[in-house]
Amino acid sequence: MMTDRWLNYVLSIVVVLGLLVVTVYNQPRVREERAAFLAQELVEVDLDIAAPEEATEAVQLRQRERPEETSPELETEVAGFEPPPVLDGYGVSASHPTAVEVGMEVLEGGGNAIDAAVAVAYTLGVAEPFGSGIGGGGTMLIKREGEEPRVLDYREIAPINGIPPTSDIGVPGFVAGMDRIHDEYGTVQLEDLIEYAARLAESGIEVDPYLNERLQGAAHRLPIHMLPRFFPEGQAIAAGQMLHQPEYAVALRLIQEQGPAAFYEGAIGQQIVEAVPGLELADLGAYEVLEVEPGRGTFGGYEVLAAGAPVAAPTVIQLLQTAEARGINDLDLASADAFHVQIQAWRLANSQRIDRIGDPSIEDVVLAELLDPAVSQGFADLIPPDAFAEVPEDVEAVTEETDTTHVVVVDEDGTMVSMTNTLSNFFGSGLAVSGFFLNDQLKNFAPDPASVNAVAPLKRPRSFVAPLMLLEDDRPVLGIGSPGGRRIPNAVAQVIVRWAGHGEELESAVQQPRFHMERARLLVEAPLDSDALEQLVSWGYEVREHLPTTEYYGAIQALEVDWDTGEVTGANEIRRQGTWASSTRVD
Repeated sequence: MMTDRWLNYVLSIVVVLGLLVVTVYNQPRVREERAAFLAQELVEVDLDIAAPEEATEAVQLRQRERPEETSPELETEVAGFEPPPVLDGYGVSASHPTAVEVGMEVLEGGGNAIDAAVAVAYTLGVAEPFGSGIGGGGTMLIKREGEEPRVLDYREIAPINGIPPTSDIGVPGFVAGMDRIHDEYGTVQLEDLIEYAARLAESGIEVDPYLNERLQGAAHRLPIHMLPRFFPEGQAIAAGQMLHQPEYAVALRLIQEQGPAAFYEGAIGQQIVEAVPGLELADLGAYEVLEVEPGRGTFGGYEVLAAGAPVAAPTVIQLLQTAEARGINDLDLASADAFHVQIQAWRLANSQRIDRIGDPSIEDVVLAELLDPAVSQGFADLIPPDAFAEVPEDVEAVTEETDTTHVVVVDEDGTMVSMTNTLSNFFGSGLAVSGFFLNDQLKNFAPDPASVNAVAPLKRPRSFVAPLMLLEDDRPVLGIGSPGGRRIPNAVAQVIVRWAGHGEELESAVQQPRFHMERARLLVEAPLDSDALEQLVSWGYEVREHLPTTEYYGAIQALEVDWDTGEVTGANEIRRQGTWASSTRVD
């Protein structure tokens, strides 16, 4: 036994040294290929681009034609059932006001929550080209009245050969995901839902300060000579100017006309593989949307639903359950004890994420075991009152990326969608094809070949995104999610602790200062109470006030539903330009 242990120890050292040698050996090649990538000439697109026109007419939403089916009303009468209750209220929460307007227009025009979510997602790709779009992917959590929740994962995947391109660009899943979701649930024709984004790309959108700041902040890593619409005369387009994206509009029009085939088999796909060494058209053709098991747990008397692996939403449930078992709902949230409990719960949950969360289509991921309340209680028991819980060191790369965009929609039938879309980093890889940016998602694979998150053919890398819902009596009462990279799980959990555990109003819970833990460093958005600070330092915390960007600690998008009144409300997020809108159906 001793011999085997030492043999394993020696082999581990050999593997690590081997990885180090490969990394060092490849560095010159990676630098060279990256330099070539950024310096490449703009690929001319052989497509007619009409001069932008001002869209004056409202988009006409046409109902989808479906095969004739037995009337649901007739079935109800025969079975003696009553129709499911109708909420009447409906609403949209998103990170850009134009996208919120589009979502509300779809809901008011007779579309359902899925229709609105699709239209909003496409619109955000144009209004916030740095955060999401058809060059990326995402994941969607859906809860319909009287039905089991579903999670559809349309995130980016590795090529068939399992070797990520040097640019880390994965096969985008956005177009396939929107098509699959709409095909199953949509009631309005998909072309009409895409029309909002296509018109916005053609007629232009006014640049706001946030977009200007994002362009300036990313300029050092973007091939600005290839992006004249975003960097006229080499400078970031100024706030107040109109940003026209006719090349993006062409791509959207092709998808309207030809469906996903335009992206995965046709002209758009061909442009992608010509621009990205390491991707082949066969890689795009092999893309499939994945349905995954939702995470399930409890907190504050609510059922908590989460998008499933390989995203971090189940980790949020584990964090919440561990903190609750350790008494977080009875603590003063400004106290050292409250910070300590939430931070150590995060460290324990994160260690399980690193060890056990990977692409469930390839890896064996058993969420029921991870989210068992008994497991959470066991973790709670591991938290010392005045010291750190013992967990393996988190060796993942620490970044300050605050990428991603989250959307929540609820319709009059009570269907809720909680959806996160992303390019990974802001502007993804920085490479734009037909006007849209391609992701750099594959950098999120673990370098250790033994990791559950190691790269493999057609595999999805792990992600920190966390679409969630809280349910009461099997009905969604809160949909929530956030951008923020590594800070997403903590940002979302801290709002839920305040709203569900301490009964705070949603607006207050969203606006309260947040915090995050990296190694022994406690990063705080605002100064702590002096007594709490002194106590935490005595327990070994290195407290730093850290705010590199306004949305560093996330930018929550959420909707709250009151089923008694039918009222839908949200919260305005001061860290980004996130907003919401709601209404009540008037017959």
